Amino acid sequence: MIPPVTRQIAEFVAAAPTHPLDAEAARMAVRAFVDTVGVAVAGAHEPVVSAAKSVMVPEGGSSNRAATLLTSGERVSAAHAALINGTAGHALDFDDHLSDVNGHPSVVLVPAILASGEENRLSGSAMLEAYVVGHQVMCAVSEALPVRPHWAHGWHATETVGVLGVAAAVARLEGLTIREIQSALGIAASMAAGSRQNCGFSVKPVHAGMAAMNGLLAARFVAAGIDADPDQLEAPIGFFHLFGVDSDLSKVESVLGERWTVTTRGLNVKRYPACYAVHPAGDAAVDLAKAGLNTRDVAAIKVTVQPTGLTGPIHHRPTTGNQAKFSMEYTVAAALVDGRLGLDTFTDTHVIDEKIQHLVPLVDTCESTTPPVGPGEYEKWYATVQITTKNGETVHARGDMPHGYTHDPLTDSELDGKFAECMAVPGVVWDGTELLARLRNLEHCTNVREVLAESTRTPHFPSSPTELESATTAL
Repeated sequence: MIPPVTRQIAEFVAAAPTHPLDAEAARMAVRAFVDTVGVAVAGAHEPVVSAAKSVMVPEGGSSNRAATLLTSGERVSAAHAALINGTAGHALDFDDHLSDVNGHPSVVLVPAILASGEENRLSGSAMLEAYVVGHQVMCAVSEALPVRPHWAHGWHATETVGVLGVAAAVARLEGLTIREIQSALGIAASMAAGSRQNCGFSVKPVHAGMAAMNGLLAARFVAAGIDADPDQLEAPIGFFHLFGVDSDLSKVESVLGERWTVTTRGLNVKRYPACYAVHPAGDAAVDLAKAGLNTRDVAAIKVTVQPTGLTGPIHHRPTTGNQAKFSMEYTVAAALVDGRLGLDTFTDTHVIDEKIQHLVPLVDTCESTTPPVGPGEYEKWYATVQITTKNGETVHARGDMPHGYTHDPLTDSELDGKFAECMAVPGVVWDGTELLARLRNLEHCTNVREVLAESTRTPHFPSSPTELESATTAL
């Protein structure tokens, strides 16, 4: 018998208030808002964000000013804010990751929740609850698919799974009934999309924006009278049939029974703005550089990772910053040359650095169940970097799950430091210190509009989109 998973998820979403958040779940949700808002502000003036905004919110803004753009402080419709803020949050590939979803939960959930919360003047605690509910739905769907073969087939789970999580979160925020939530999930299933072939191109961050906007719209379409099959997800030609690979729908109920997945499964917070799959090798290469490696002496570089570890990094000879974020070869070469990885590593200008380009062709990659360096055991991921010098000597280093992942989280101080780094990007219109303080106090906020109020912006906040554009150009 096929479990009625659409109904199970809807009942979980509707019943969530009977299971109040514990202090740790609330703390984790606050951290997700801090990190996501920070990276969205940092990505606000990326070309893809400006392009999306020019299409969705032409000069003069929107007559519906329900929610705030993190890009400029302008107020636009909730749907437009969700799309543009979600795109900005993913533009740098600096947003958090979740191994159990094989994608990025917060960058789809936070923009939609903020948009709904602002429009409806909701409390911060309500938004934290909605975030935790959406996180749990994404984990349950991912477990049942299962998500790794779904991802290996080319689907970008951030969008395909994310749109369901957003629909659940917004439905929770806006008080939909169980039957309405079933329809919202069904509508969201019709909006699920996202091809990983587009990783390394500017449409990729739009996937996150689309998931945020479409999940919000799915919940609101129901409120406007649009319905969907109440059993859509498990139906013979429904979501799991279309997107799953030997799906096990019984796992949905067990994951929904956890209290809460945001604490049991957590989040991986990034230290580098690139595909999470390249981070362990990047860490190993940085260690080699800091040990005094002279890159002029390098004859060959071999990178070994766990099975499926090369599925994500699809660009082997990148020519743009976007492609470099999905290149194992470039990441290792840049880390060896610079001794670090940062926001400026993955730019169009840095990609063509001659010293880095000299090393990129020397990098050979492979997958192995057994690490060639260090212990044979590893948790989820590993990467080894082995270098042969021109005189035949060899040196090596290994990186495992990066600092910042769920079992080795960034401290609050480190996370606040990342937030400050994001606020230092040219063109930022927010007072970073005040914005961080309000986000940290989100659980006690009675009206989320206070978080993004004009008093949170810099004293020199531009008064119009034209003035903002001029100020950004000058910078």
